[in-house]
Amino acid sequence: MSINGISGGASGIQRQSAALDRVAEKLARAASGDVQDVPSTPRDAEALGVQEGAVVDGTVELLVAKRMFSAALKMAQVANEGIGEALRLGDYDAAA
Repeated sequence: MSINGISGGASGIQRQSAALDRVAEKLARAASGDVQDVPSTPRDAEALGVQEGAVVDGTVELLVAKRMFSAALKMAQVANEGIGEALRLGDYDAAA
């Protein structure tokens, strides 16, 4: 059971690490747009709105991926502690 927890935690860490990479790329693309601070035409205003929306979406995705990464890490940590405790209770020398 604990091995599954460590495996699941490691898989989650890998998935969320990839998600963090994707979000970082999305944020970098959104922030690198060539849009004026004060739009002078409706087209510029629309481009600024799209850019700001992409930054907000990316920021939300970043926060979610960060929380999921932390949860996966905690899952692996708890499973590892469970294995250590089982070894200690079983009086295995390697647990010390």
